[in-house]
Amino acid sequence: MISPINHAAGVWPVVLTPFRPDGKIDFPAYRKLLEYYIAEGVAGLFAVCLSSELYQLTPSERLELAREAVAVSSGRVPVVACGYLGNTEAEKLQSVFDMAALGMDAVVIPVCLLVPQEAGDEALFAAFETLLAQTAEIRLGIYECPLPYHRLIPPQLLGRMAHLAGERLAFLKDTCCDPAAIAGKLRACAGTSLRLYNANLTTCLESLKLGAAGYSGTSANFYPGLLAELCRCFRDDPERARELQQFFNLVQRHVEFKYPRSAKLFLRECGVPLSSFCRVACEELDRDQMVQLRTFHAGVQAFARSNHPQLLGETAI
Repeated sequence: MISPINHAAGVWPVVLTPFRPDGKIDFPAYRKLLEYYIAEGVAGLFAVCLSSELYQLTPSERLELAREAVAVSSGRVPVVACGYLGNTEAEKLQSVFDMAALGMDAVVIPVCLLVPQEAGDEALFAAFETLLAQTAEIRLGIYECPLPYHRLIPPQLLGRMAHLAGERLAFLKDTCCDPAAIAGKLRACAGTSLRLYNANLTTCLESLKLGAAGYSGTSANFYPGLLAELCRCFRDDPERARELQQFFNLVQRHVEFKYPRSAKLFLRECGVPLSSFCRVACEELDRDQMVQLRTFHAGVQAFARSNHPQLLGETAI
C-alpha cells in the first residue's frame, strides 16, 4: 500500500505547470517552483490538478510532472496528483495505476469524471464502489473539480463513501464554498481517514475551526507562507488568525484576476523563474495590470514583513 498522508493541518498548493515560451514544460522552473512551495512551509503538494492545466497536458506529461514532484519532495512533504483520466474506462483506470506507481501518497479522482452530469447520487456511489474494487490497495482522494462540470458531493453521500473506503480514502479537495455544507461533511466523515481541504479562501478560517485539515486553492500560489501561518495559529492566536483572514479577503480579487497567468507572473516577482505562458486560454496582462500586480506583490511582502520578517528574504530562488 502507498504511504499514508500526514494528517496535520496545512496548505496544499495547487501546483502550477511552468511552460517555456515554445509551450513545452519547463522542468528546471518546475523544480524551483516545488522547492519554493516547500520552503514556504506547505504541508503537501497537489500536483497535476486543474491549476496545473490538467486537461491541456498529455498523459505522459501528467506522469512526468507527478514523478518530478515526488522526486523533488523526497519525502519532505506528501504529494497527491489526479488520475482517472482518459477516453475510455480502461484508459482511466490505467491512469490511476500509473500514477500510484510513481509513489503518490494518494491518487486524486475528479468526481466529475466518475459519472455523467445527469447521473444521480446512487450512480456516483456505485461508480466509486466499483473504482475501489478495481484499484486494489491504492490510496485515493476526491476532488470536486469544476470542469468539465462542477459536481459537489452531499455530506451524507460523502460519509457513505468515506466509511466504505476506510483508510483508502484520505484526501478531499472541497469546492462547495459553504461552511454549513463543510460542517455536514466533517460530521458525516467523523472517525474515518478522510481529511477535508477547503479550496475557498473566504471560508478558510471558519472551515479550520470546524475541523477542516487545511487549505488547497489558488491563493496558495500567491502567499503560501501566510496561509501556512493561518493553519498553524488559528487555535492558539485567534487575533492573528482573524487579521490574516481579513487580509486574504481584501486581496482575493487580485488572486482571481487572469489566473493562472497572473499567478505565474506573481511568482516570478517572488524569484521563481516562470514564463507567463499558459496552454489554457488566458489573456495577457497589459501595462497597467502589471503595475497593479507588482503593487499587489509589494503589499503581500509588506504585510508579511510587518509581523514576521523571517518569512521574507529566505526563500528566494
